[in-house]
Amino acid sequence: MTPEEKMANRVLAIRKLTPPFDLEQLANHYGDLEFHDFPFAVDGVTVGIGGDAKPKILINASAPLTRRKFTLAHEIGHIIIPWHTGTIVSHIDPGEVGAAYLQMEAEANRFAAELLMPTNWLIEEFNRNANVEAYFRSVLSKVGASKEATFYKIFRSLPHPIVCVQIDSASRLVNAQRSFTAPYPPARETLISRACFHTDSRFESFEIDGQRYMSWVFVGRDIQEVDQRPWRDVYANILDDTDMRAYLQSINAILAAAFNKNKTRNEAEICGAIIRAFADRGDYQPVYQHPLFEQYVIKRVKELKRRG
Repeated sequence: MTPEEKMANRVLAIRKLTPPFDLEQLANHYGDLEFHDFPFAVDGVTVGIGGDAKPKILINASAPLTRRKFTLAHEIGHIIIPWHTGTIVSHIDPGEVGAAYLQMEAEANRFAAELLMPTNWLIEEFNRNANVEAYFRSVLSKVGASKEATFYKIFRSLPHPIVCVQIDSASRLVNAQRSFTAPYPPARETLISRACFHTDSRFESFEIDGQRYMSWVFVGRDIQEVDQRPWRDVYANILDDTDMRAYLQSINAILAAAFNKNKTRNEAEICGAIIRAFADRGDYQPVYQHPLFEQYVIKRVKELKRRG
């Protein structure tokens, strides 16, 4: 979590707030809030940050409600982040501007997203809902942010392995988000179908306000250990059968990396993550498809978990 996201969580903890909450009331605690129809293209302006008096927060009243809400959270971020001072003119989608300005805007955007959709609350919200569509709709209704801002935020910090993509009318990928433990999605404009991921997953296809989405929640692989040999013997058997001894170290490294990324999960979820790590690696398909591969995986997982 970034420093500015931690600051957003601190604000919520101090004020004892969880979504949905009165964002305007919160803004008025930190500044004097006003709405204006600006004669120029700007989302918001905050004047007097870091001064003796309360800063003045000016929001573009002509912007859509969802954009105004995110802008307001963004301007609170400028006030809270201690190295943001003076007067800041905010563009949620800035054009050609300096690197320092871009950095401040990115920091305020991260603050705003975490303020409106705090990570721990998102995890609880995901667990409260039956599927990805219900989760997405629930966050939208409670937070009131735009679909774009919500889509960008709600999957990234979940501990569950999830990929969600937005597609156009021809089923080509427009945008994609994934949680940290999930596989990488296909490239933009790739033709998308439920078969994009070959490993075990719960697939959904849904539409929200005319925008089409597909999602995959990757499930664990519950493997029964039936081969009684040590993992090194099973591994040697696989490598001999596939003539892959030259890959001995790299296979172990891929498995260890997937384990470390998912070691807080349960055994079945770790096994599923390791299997996904090999599923689309062409050079390793002989090992991945070997009938003893899952036995190798479960034995290594058990050993690594014993090590702590």
